[in-house]
Amino acid sequence: MPFHRRILISVLILSAAGFRLAALTHVVGDSDTLFSLSRRYNVSSALIKRVNGLADDVIRKGERLSIPAEGNAEISVQPGDTLSGLAHLFGVSQRDIMAANGLDSPEIGIGKVLKIPPAVPEGTHRVLPGETILSIAARYGLSAAQLRGYNSLENDTIHPNQLLAVKPNRPEGYKVGSGDTLWNIARTYGLSTDNLSRWNNLGENKSIHPGDVLKLYPDIAKPATIVSGSTEPKTAPQKTAPQIALAAAKPPSVIIPDIPGEGEYFYSIPKKASQPNVKYWEGPTVSAAADYRRAQKVLEVFQAENDKIPELDRSMYGWHIVLDPGHGGLDPGAIVSAVDGNGNTIIVTEDEYVYDIALRLYRILVKRGASVDLTINAPDHHIRDGENARATFVNRKNEVYASASHNNGAGWRPVGNADGLDLRKTIAANSIAKTAPARRAKGSLFISLHADNSSDLPAGTAILFDGESSTELEQSKAMASIVARQMGAGSFIRRQTLRVLRNNPADAAILVEVRNIHYPGNAWALRSMELREQDAQMLASGILDWMKH
Repeated sequence: MPFHRRILISVLILSAAGFRLAALTHVVGDSDTLFSLSRRYNVSSALIKRVNGLADDVIRKGERLSIPAEGNAEISVQPGDTLSGLAHLFGVSQRDIMAANGLDSPEIGIGKVLKIPPAVPEGTHRVLPGETILSIAARYGLSAAQLRGYNSLENDTIHPNQLLAVKPNRPEGYKVGSGDTLWNIARTYGLSTDNLSRWNNLGENKSIHPGDVLKLYPDIAKPATIVSGSTEPKTAPQKTAPQIALAAAKPPSVIIPDIPGEGEYFYSIPKKASQPNVKYWEGPTVSAAADYRRAQKVLEVFQAENDKIPELDRSMYGWHIVLDPGHGGLDPGAIVSAVDGNGNTIIVTEDEYVYDIALRLYRILVKRGASVDLTINAPDHHIRDGENARATFVNRKNEVYASASHNNGAGWRPVGNADGLDLRKTIAANSIAKTAPARRAKGSLFISLHADNSSDLPAGTAILFDGESSTELEQSKAMASIVARQMGAGSFIRRQTLRVLRNNPADAAILVEVRNIHYPGNAWALRSMELREQDAQMLASGILDWMKH
């Protein structure tokens, strides 16, 4: 093989434990062509050419080719390359290339090494670390039941690198016509009559009648009325609340009198478009009492917008949940300086982002029937997507405690001392006490959300628990264990002495370090509204698992 046609590559295989190096070499045979190799290994011929430095489509018997068939191949950006062009050339999406390389913009420089993820067949999705059935279903406008049905999954267990069908390979529903038999319908769609009978509760006689609509998948909620052999219109599957939340960042704005607004902000907007450095902060412009009144109005807007989203289900009815967005007010939490995929400096402030995750989680929990309150409120925004992913949320010290009695007088803003942490528990106790008995008949939960800067902890989500009594400790540990299962690879639980968790008024209390922003990849991810939405989805799934245990 001529020297100029050789190139050193590394192939990455994605596994549950992370990335590991591997290599796949193919010795060209008599009948091999680039096209046949691309079909054999499910990889584009263009990528085979690129990683092997081939100038044309000619390959010769005995030639040894590196095949990036099972993972991410690395290439070096050449003059004239663009991200969209590479995505088209290699048959992958621009989004997947950006995700594989931690990029927040399509700008790439000559000589930059890019990981090219494997092509995904049309109608399928390759599972990334941390993704769940619920988050993937939401991305494609499906219900979790539909996604399970398309893939014959008995439960929600999935693994990184797994391919999932996100489009049905047959209609979800079939309208029985004159002359149809169960056997003919089953044969047409490659199904068994027993399955068709069981999915549609046909009983021992397995009788069907013209006009009946048969489900062609198991356990799919709200199937689309896809009719075969009929002129009736087809209808799309119903979208659930979290799915709508992803499809459209926010529902149409709800106007409440005397609330000024601009962009994603209401009474006031930051002076800076992005956090410029770790020391910068902006103080409040009015008293804590005034900001409390503003925050209540902003929360009304948020709740009114949430009311416009259809209810997902009632699976959490009877549970009362207190969400505690970590830090806020005078305490911003961790502030880290990191870099994005292009080497640009970014500054991430913990409290600004965990408040956004708290509101996204609030929205999902309410749409599942839960009663939800917050311990902290912001007076100038609710959910923020961020108009520019490079522009980070500014450290503003204007958040207030969600306590009317506390803010009747001068009030004081959130702080990280013992009094401040105890006040969060007092707010939680009052929230639980004032909730109607029917809305908390099954129990109460307290969930504190953070994104710490901890060099001594792994990068995965940490679920922390504590307890003064054995009962409190046992309940909170069990909840931590169950929630951690939904938080992706690398998640772990740990007991830690935390004042906000000890003697907590809720039946179970945990503190979730959603992302450890000591690691640059987590700082980057926290800035993505799609990933914050996914974090909220995973947390909601874990909470629901706890409720069902």
